[in-house]
Amino acid sequence: MIKGGVGRCIMQTVIIDSHNEILLYWIREYCRHKMPLVVVRIDRHHDMFSDCPRLPAKEGRNIFDYFDRMMPEIYEYAKRRLNEGNFTCPAFHYGILGSLYHFDPRKEKIDAYGRVFGGEFLDAPRTRIRSSSAGKKRIDLIEWDGASTKLRKQNGKLVPAPQSIGVHALEVDLEENSLPVVIGFDLDGLCTTDERDLAKGAIEKRLDRVKSLLECISSPVLACIARSQTPRAYVPADMVDELQEAALCLMERKCQAHYYQVFSRGSKFHLL
Repeated sequence: MIKGGVGRCIMQTVIIDSHNEILLYWIREYCRHKMPLVVVRIDRHHDMFSDCPRLPAKEGRNIFDYFDRMMPEIYEYAKRRLNEGNFTCPAFHYGILGSLYHFDPRKEKIDAYGRVFGGEFLDAPRTRIRSSSAGKKRIDLIEWDGASTKLRKQNGKLVPAPQSIGVHALEVDLEENSLPVVIGFDLDGLCTTDERDLAKGAIEKRLDRVKSLLECISSPVLACIARSQTPRAYVPADMVDELQEAALCLMERKCQAHYYQVFSRGSKFHLL
């Protein structure tokens, strides 16, 4: 890990493919800091669907000891049993996340799923376990709890109803925040496979909006960039490397970062 100069933060940046793989890194940060995370996600999609299988019962063990022992299984759980649309639900269920701020750079507003005030969380979405059976096998699924969380219907499914806030409100929330902040950056926030006919400068405009958002975050501990190529491609395959480079450049400007992939120079996307 590379340290920045005086007053600069230290941040680790990792690159994944499918965004549900981020759960492993959230859990690592949760265990490292021993406190819930504040997540700022840049993404075209909210990824707040539910109906997730739960992890094996921890049987009275301390949650941090439990996750430490379960770490090899957690990667497989995140990659094989969750999907790119529902991985945030178990993160709220197990107390890993306390609030999530979702920003789609195509829009002006941020969707807040819970908010952070100092060291406390307000209105975080709640979950419950729904049990069913298939033959003699019991199946426990995590779903949003409509009794304690306001839900809305989308594509025939129930998801938490977010609070719409502006960038300034996010900045105020994070200024007083004493909890670890992590960034999730899905490259489909910049361009998706159905946007090949974008107007000239559209991606640069979105990058500028992301840059403004990142200025609200003083000391993130982790940034995770998702390429979103499998199991379904959300980002054009012929653009993903350039978009990844642009996202990494933004992270480098934000903090001195150490990341786990070498990338080429000479991006065609120009940041102001």
